[in-house]
Amino acid sequence: MQIVIMIIIMIGRRERVIKEIREVFSPGAEKPSNVAKEHSALYLRACKIFGSWRDALEASGIDYESTRNNRKWTRQRITSEIKRLSANGGSLRPSVLRKSGMTSLVSAADYHFGSWKKAVESSGVEYGFARRKKERRAEMVARPEGRYAEK
Repeated sequence: MQIVIMIIIMIGRRERVIKEIREVFSPGAEKPSNVAKEHSALYLRACKIFGSWRDALEASGIDYESTRNNRKWTRQRITSEIKRLSANGGSLRPSVLRKSGMTSLVSAADYHFGSWKKAVESSGVEYGFARRKKERRAEMVARPEGRYAEK
């Protein structure tokens, strides 16, 4: 008898958590930037009942990835972004990308491909911007009117 009562209580708690999660992520509601901070009691209960926040969201019928503020970088997403930047004439220099707020792209490329250069090359884009700079510098040394003519 006690086991049946415990099961009923657990089912009730489970349904309440699902209801609260659906309210937090309802279509008209503002998406929380950090659920663990903004809805800590709900987050802790959900993790305790379902085992993880991801499992709690999935039990609620909510796609975990759509709730994330920081999208996970995949190899495909990285190469697509590099191709897009290249097609739009954007700089592919890692330093420029970091300064323009794309640190996560460069870091993800390093993680997934081993280096930024390998990621760019895997995208089918020529990794020549560093070489071109050296070539231009060599041309300027060769020309007497160049900036580096005194060397």
